[in-house]
Order: sequence, then structure tokens, then C-alpha cells
Amino acid sequence: MKVLVDSSVWVGHFKQRNEHLVALLEADSVVCHPYIVAEVACGTPPSRKAIISLLSELEPALIASHKELLSMLDARQLYGRGCGFVDLSLLASALLSETTRIWTLDKRFEQLATEANRAFSPLLHS
Repeated sequence: MKVLVDSSVWVGHFKQRNEHLVALLEADSVVCHPYIVAEVACGTPPSRKAIISLLSELEPALIASHKELLSMLDARQLYGRGCGFVDLSLLASALLSETTRIWTLDKRFEQLATEANRAFSPLLHS
């Protein structure tokens, strides 16, 4: 299993080390999406340039095309559910892989990932 870690988890980790995330990183189980790198780059993580570089070096998640994203949005009726473009792009990427799960702290996004059977909870995988 691979875990696509949402920016909400990364931001929390930058504030207080998350041992579950560290364990996933050490097990080489984390994949990253370029939109996550961009979201983190928009903020002020510690050692900003180094963090952006490290995130960029993680195994890349599969990337859904614009057409695949819009198709998923309509087929699963995900519009108007409180999630934006980046969240839906991450979900589409996870749906392209049977083994990728999404770890987020955003409740609305977590609900969509759960409905798609793509949610990751560190408490269930400890």
C-alpha cells in the first residue's frame, strides 16, 4: 500500500512531528502529488527550500488527466461537496491505483476518500 499524504497532514507534521508519517516515510510508503508540493510551497514550512526539494523527491503519485478528473467528478457526483480542485485531483490520482490511499485531516475530503474506499487512517494501520 502507498499513502498519498495531503497537505493538511504535512502542515501538522511541520508543527509537531508525526510518528505515523515518519514510519510511512521510513517504509518508503509515501507517494506525493505535484499539487501537494505546490500547496506546501505556498506556505511557510521550516527549511522551506529543503522541504520542497524532499517532497519533490518522493515517489510520484499517478496523475489523472483533466478529462479523467472531470469524468470522475460527474460519475461520482462529487460537485458541491465542499472539496476543491486539489482534493479532487488527489482523489482521482488515488483512484488510478488500486494500492494508493489518501491520508488527510480535512473531514470533507476524508469523507469522499472513504466513500471511494481510498481513505487511510494511521490508527487503523498501526
